[in-house]
Amino acid sequence: MNRKKNRISILIYAGVHSMALILMLGCSTKQEWDDFFRVNQDKGQQPSAAAREVSRSPAIRDTIAPLVTLEGMRLNQVRGFGIVTDLVDTGGRDGPEPVKDYLFKEIQRKQDPSRPGPLPQEFLNSKDVCMVELTGFIPAGAQKGDRFDIAIKSLGSEATSIVGGRLFLGELKVWAETPSGVLSGATLATASGPVFVSPFNRIGKPTDKVDLTTGLVLGGGLVTENRKIRLVLNDPSPSVAKRMERELNSRYEGLKRVAEGERASHVALNIPTEFLNRKWFFLNRVLHTPMNSNSDFIFRRTKELVQAFDEPDPDYESLASALESIGKSALPQMEVLFNSETPGVGFYSSRTGLRLGNRQALEVVTRHAFDEKSEFREQAIEELGWATNQYVAGESLKALLNDADKEIRIRAYRALSRRSHPAISTKLLDRDNVILDVVESTGPFLIYARRSGMPRITIFGREAAVRTPAIFPGERNDGRKFITQLSAQAGDDHLTFIFHNKRNKVNSPPLKAPLNVAELVEFLCDSPRRLNNGEMSGFAVPYSEMLDILSTFCEMQTLPAEFVLEGLEDKEDQESNEREESEY
Repeated sequence: MNRKKNRISILIYAGVHSMALILMLGCSTKQEWDDFFRVNQDKGQQPSAAAREVSRSPAIRDTIAPLVTLEGMRLNQVRGFGIVTDLVDTGGRDGPEPVKDYLFKEIQRKQDPSRPGPLPQEFLNSKDVCMVELTGFIPAGAQKGDRFDIAIKSLGSEATSIVGGRLFLGELKVWAETPSGVLSGATLATASGPVFVSPFNRIGKPTDKVDLTTGLVLGGGLVTENRKIRLVLNDPSPSVAKRMERELNSRYEGLKRVAEGERASHVALNIPTEFLNRKWFFLNRVLHTPMNSNSDFIFRRTKELVQAFDEPDPDYESLASALESIGKSALPQMEVLFNSETPGVGFYSSRTGLRLGNRQALEVVTRHAFDEKSEFREQAIEELGWATNQYVAGESLKALLNDADKEIRIRAYRALSRRSHPAISTKLLDRDNVILDVVESTGPFLIYARRSGMPRITIFGREAAVRTPAIFPGERNDGRKFITQLSAQAGDDHLTFIFHNKRNKVNSPPLKAPLNVAELVEFLCDSPRRLNNGEMSGFAVPYSEMLDILSTFCEMQTLPAEFVLEGLEDKEDQESNEREESEY
């Protein structure tokens, strides 16, 4: 616990002040951009604020990059307080009095007079609720409506567990080094949703050493206002700012202007809708945009960039971004590079061609995606996922769902999930409890679970089913109060399910639950409803408990599938010297 507190303190004091991040593009990779937009709560690092050496590559010569500094590229740490409900005797009535007073006023302010409920004081003094501290990181460039993860921790010493609870009444504001911790300024995000308390340790194995008063609300943070990204001119000039604005708006025509020259010192950027899910891609293009749109200049520049691919130690990423910024007019001169015998030349040029809609380039990227020896295989799979207007790209990803490498299968699924494809069936269970994806695959059964973004379970193989005999939870000693009991004798055609109603503390009579894994997840996690035959289905089993069930069945080989947690796709099943404690 002390280690966790120390780690949070370090993160808090590492990034409290907003500052401009100086980026002299020409050597920025997608991984570096991903660091800037990271939303995973476990990785709250800020990007380095140190100036980077200006690349000598022709890729940024005569472009926007050397003229500006990007502002607004830091993770914005926010903090707040809220209430976790639906705990039933595991909550706590104690906690800091200033926080209790604040929440008391919030309940009064938001209470609907036409629908009287318990008085705020009675509500907060119930052991069915718990006051919690909220922390989160709003990503750089976040837009209103974007979601991010929220870390939560119970306040006081009385609460014993927040498992199965739901967060509400959470407002997040800028963190500040003040006695109260939170400024009384504008609310930058709200927070709500089901609480996820992980039953796994840091290497993805079930553990009895779980802190039941700490967890996450996956995707529970909701941004309430756009975060600004600006190009700050290193040498302010009205004419340069105006020219920059004109060049960007002429290249990115749409309903909304992408660039607004507010002053001689900076140009504000509006990220187009088609780039909201890959802001790094848009910003790379912006910074590599030439400041001259004359056709003769563009032709000469394209020729120079194509020739630079054959120079010693070329900066492929930057050269590719520069060609993308030119657009489709660069394709005729680029095509000679697609089938180059130099792997880096072939991949990066064809990647650019694919982004610009070239079919020949699609073939080259697809070859890399299927080539086990290609160093660009993972990048190629990623690119196929963004090629949403290319039918062949979707079919290639579908084929990769059956690959022998589980990490490749998961990457192919994540790429394919960006497009509408019949190989993936998606259902939202109980409002926001679980998103269930069932993937058509002929490979070995595989279950993939998210632990960031939104609670999501992915089942590879529609026929994946539990084998009998089976039992859950079995011998457990982690302090959890399960609401689910599952068992089956050898030869049974169903699981026997007993549901524990935590409110009235009554167990249901034995019910029949399906052996098919997808049907079982839906049966347990969806909203309660009565079927035509009079039987009940849907018990709103929490995401954390559902993952516990699936991982237990896989561990016992009751379910002939491999269970993989997000972020641990490429971890080998090996002994670890690390202390077996909760991943939080």
